[in-house]
Amino acid sequence: MPRSATARIFLKLNSQFSALNGATLVIAGGLAASMLFADPAQWAATGLRALGVGLLAFAALLYVLSKNKFVSRPAVNEIVILDALWVVGSVVLLAFFSDLFSTNGLIIITVVAMVVAFFAIAQFASAAKIAAPLPVADVALRDGKLYATVVRQVNAPADVVWQVMTDHPAYADVASNISKVEVLSGDGLGMKRRCYGPKGENWEETCDLFEPGHAYGFRIHTDAKDYPYPFSELSGRWTVEPRQIGSEFNIEIVATLKGNAVARWMLAALSKQQFKTILIDLADAWAERMEREAK
Repeated sequence: MPRSATARIFLKLNSQFSALNGATLVIAGGLAASMLFADPAQWAATGLRALGVGLLAFAALLYVLSKNKFVSRPAVNEIVILDALWVVGSVVLLAFFSDLFSTNGLIIITVVAMVVAFFAIAQFASAAKIAAPLPVADVALRDGKLYATVVRQVNAPADVVWQVMTDHPAYADVASNISKVEVLSGDGLGMKRRCYGPKGENWEETCDLFEPGHAYGFRIHTDAKDYPYPFSELSGRWTVEPRQIGSEFNIEIVATLKGNAVARWMLAALSKQQFKTILIDLADAWAERMEREAK
């Protein structure tokens, strides 16, 4: 399991707890006001509903983070700070404004604060175990194109890295979005291969860059009738460089998104983390094989 697994479990639980409280306040703000306050003011129900909307937004943020396999330690600790602020705010209410609340209100505030404090402590402790992934990945949208890159150092000589990188049928063993790769014709520049997705969808790719021992590239034929991704153009570059110890390989994907500017922006926002996860997993799986082959 990734070292972020425990942190993501607590983020998800925190998300569910926040969503439950937020939905309760939005749906039953008036009832909540009568339960919490000793003498509810006219604004109490409206204020609690607004708080509920904020909690739902917070729950959505937590859910997104919990789905990120490579969530960072700083991102989790930012949530810890927000949870801690809630606890501090609750303590201030109980210490200085307790006369505003009913007995039930004081109990509810205390119990919620204790649960939030538990999440803060659990998230902080589990965040300490998170280590940044070895591959360095970046995804950015520029001029309507999505640029995705990953760089990975590997304890293997450049010739072994090149051999593994150019083993096209074995590419399906390390790429999570590819189930099979067939070499259709050629070798080197102009080579054609066919890639299959997990549901059997397939498309052709043509090698448009080939520098033996150093780099190769493919242009993906996105006009295939069952091509599954929202790109009008897509190309990839794979390179390897020798280092003082081992080697370093780089993958760069450039994609032209379909649709207008708004649609492209939305697609980029939705696919950024997915791209990062795929590239990091690919780089780690490749590196594992390269280092195994180098022994």
